Amino acid sequence: MQLEHIKMTISGAWVLTALVITIMVHPPTMGAILLGSLGLLPPLVMLLVWDHPAPTMSESINEARR
Repeated sequence: MQLEHIKMTISGAWVLTALVITIMVHPPTMGAILLGSLGLLPPLVMLLVWDHPAPTMSESINEARR
């Protein structure tokens, strides 16, 4: 799987899990806001911060030889 697909799958699973927990627990308003932020912030940070790994030395050399 490509990195973008992995990131989207993990993010979707995280948000879906947070949504199911929120529906099952029926928290008060502040609890719902807290669960909502827990459900949205980690995937958002992961999608924005997690980049492709830097190429290795051998990949750089092979690319330069082509």
